[in-house]
Amino acid sequence: MTSSKNKKRRSKGEGSIVQRSDGRWMGRYTVMLPGGTKKRQSVILKDKQAVIARMREEMALADRGTPIVRSKRTTGEYLEYWLKYISAPRVRDITQAGREMTVKNHLMPTVGNIPLTSLRPDHIRMMLTKFEQDGKSRYVQKVAKQLLSTAIKDAVKLELVSRNVTLSVDTPKYKYKERKVWDKEQVARFLDFIKDHKYSALFEIMFHYGLRRGEVIGLRWRDIDFQKNEIHIRQTIAEVRYKLVVSEPKTKSSIRDLPLLPRVKSALLRHKLAEAKYDYADDLIFHSSIGNPVDPRSLLTTFQWLAKNAGLPKLCLHEIRHTVATLLKDAGVSPKDAQVILGHSDIATTLQIYTHSSLENQTTALNTLAQNIAL
Repeated sequence: MTSSKNKKRRSKGEGSIVQRSDGRWMGRYTVMLPGGTKKRQSVILKDKQAVIARMREEMALADRGTPIVRSKRTTGEYLEYWLKYISAPRVRDITQAGREMTVKNHLMPTVGNIPLTSLRPDHIRMMLTKFEQDGKSRYVQKVAKQLLSTAIKDAVKLELVSRNVTLSVDTPKYKYKERKVWDKEQVARFLDFIKDHKYSALFEIMFHYGLRRGEVIGLRWRDIDFQKNEIHIRQTIAEVRYKLVVSEPKTKSSIRDLPLLPRVKSALLRHKLAEAKYDYADDLIFHSSIGNPVDPRSLLTTFQWLAKNAGLPKLCLHEIRHTVATLLKDAGVSPKDAQVILGHSDIATTLQIYTHSSLENQTTALNTLAQNIAL
């Protein structure tokens, strides 16, 4: 039962709002359907301003001929549907696993219970504020917001919602961490220190070509052409849901052919001779101590242990790629050639890594400038 004293007369076409006996607010209004017929709509919410906002939004949608969607499906329910039926067929297993973790750990606890059609920009802002309060990095915030935006973009295509509300909220700015790199003397010192180690050839490849760790542990003997002196990058191995999975490289640009350098060739031949006593079922070049494919996390542990014993600064495996990119730049290699060697799909990625500059190069550049000024 409604209370007439709470009625507020609104202009013609704006509808009416009344407060119900249960304290909630109800808005009634008429919209024009695309076919030219009129339809009476109503919305009931706890907040009066929310009712006004919903009425205005739906009347604006009707004016544009956009369908008005009413659904009790929560954002969490939609995200579960999206992951299974829309995302999974599109992306690689490793990407899908990352998306599932982002939805589970970051989106479900913050916006999962909100009805999909009720999701508003304020909900996104509150989500990001909660992330900030919980100490989540700007990178995590950016990834979570972008993934939610991708999912809602598909919801718009399915006409489950009328717009992508995440686009009204600025993405948190993420400052990329300055990557640590080794200079050429440190690289030479490390490779000399591990020359008798089981993974000597593996690290020779990583420090000469900047291969991703999944690419190097996925190398097979058939990918090495000792006659033509070429290395073919054709597959990668990654951990997906606690299992090692073989897949195609990250992008088309990651599928590449590289020259087999004499030093790397010698290292591979020595490794092949040393491994000849083992009868592996697969064609992989590198194996763990128990004959399995090399585990990416174990490889990181091994690398950092070796670096520490060699008296060298700590790096992560991905920083080997940055080291190689920096050494290529210092050697005068063009960004375009470095892009091909590193397998980047976008040269902007290469240029971002190319920002590293050694003190030696800076000194040379400034001395040249000083000499020119003196003239």
